[in-house]
Amino acid sequence: MYKLAFHVFRMYWLPVLFASVILFLLDIWGQGSIGRSLVPTLMVYGYLAFAFHYTLLTGATTSVFKTSGQTPSPNWSFWVAFILPIFFLLLAMGIAFFIVKAKLPAEMLPGDAALGFAMLVSLPLFGLLLAAIGTMIPAAAIQASTGVRAALKRARRSFWFILWRLITGPTVFTLVFVGVTLTLAQQGLDPAIPETFAGITVSNATYHTVAGFLGIFNTALTASIFSMAYTWVEEGRKLQLSG
Repeated sequence: MYKLAFHVFRMYWLPVLFASVILFLLDIWGQGSIGRSLVPTLMVYGYLAFAFHYTLLTGATTSVFKTSGQTPSPNWSFWVAFILPIFFLLLAMGIAFFIVKAKLPAEMLPGDAALGFAMLVSLPLFGLLLAAIGTMIPAAAIQASTGVRAALKRARRSFWFILWRLITGPTVFTLVFVGVTLTLAQQGLDPAIPETFAGITVSNATYHTVAGFLGIFNTALTASIFSMAYTWVEEGRKLQLSG
């Protein structure tokens, strides 16, 4: 899992670095409005996820952000497979948030705390959902059977395989990453994201670009898990490094 993720991450290090810069700029542009930067941010991650899955499954590389008739690129089936779990995560968070706000007065649980609680409740459900239908994403990357029914059929054999690796892979990596970030914040070593483009400095641009670059490794980890599960169920073999 980690070897596969590092392998594909290394192959696409330059597009990942470019994506990290884009994500930093989107964070500035979307200040005060999550919705404004949400769609372009998802698109950046989607293009990277497609490239990771495509390369892991076929051994061939693709141009991440270039789309043409000759270049493999995400189609509508891939975007549906990629966005569907995220949609349900946001829906679950929204429902949990409004339930908490309706049951508890604002002085007991402020908005930020309520949102954090909603995320804490929703993430385990998100993990279960990914374990159930996550193989839709690699299937869509190679234009195979992408339906929810096909994914659930694969999940009969791959559910626990995926769930355990989501815990020991992306979850562990996220906890370590967040722990390091919080430690740096306590030491005052994390420059804030500037409110405007005019506030960009070498220090804050470098810090947030590097943080974004390392954070994208989680996408490679998740892609390796789904690709391993898909290959195991559909082809009855262990996914091997190539390229």
